[in-house]
Amino acid sequence: EYLTAVWNSYQVGADELERYVDIMAQLGANTATSMEEIATSMQKVAATANTVGVSMEQVSSIIATVSSVTRESAESTGTAFKTIFARMGDLKLGETLEDGVNLGSISSTLEKIGVHVLDANGEMRDMGKIIEEVMEKWQLMSRAEQNALAQVVAGKRQYTQVMALMENDDLYKRSMNLAQNSEGSL
Repeated sequence: EYLTAVWNSYQVGADELERYVDIMAQLGANTATSMEEIATSMQKVAATANTVGVSMEQVSSIIATVSSVTRESAESTGTAFKTIFARMGDLKLGETLEDGVNLGSISSTLEKIGVHVLDANGEMRDMGKIIEEVMEKWQLMSRAEQNALAQVVAGKRQYTQVMALMENDDLYKRSMNLAQNSEGSL
């Protein structure tokens, strides 16, 4: 069931699915989460992550990082990032969310720290790259700026997961390295 969700969401063949399972196995074996937790979270978030440009390595590393730190349920972590990714994806369409945030307020907030949400053609950049750029800037920000940014990007309900990810960028980077070098882990 978990693998079918990843298979269908990332639209990959059997050979690529094996690589994805290697990634989850490697991260499960080397972080404070498990392969099952990563797969459960992936079932919730994979389709949205693929749509907004978050690679399998990136989303698995995000899940491993946040799950290891917060120890919240896999369903909660997956649903939180599905919501965060979809929220930013909805913003691309020019919609205003129920909390009054729109593309202008998110992009202007990120612009203040030097992260561009849109490319030169006005299209949404890959969310995985945006998240990694925010991580690079995070340590240079004041605590108040970090809190404000997390609330704008994630909303108040997913705030904790974004904070856990940003505050543990070293774990994310280590997880990305493990994911990128996971061939044969299963």
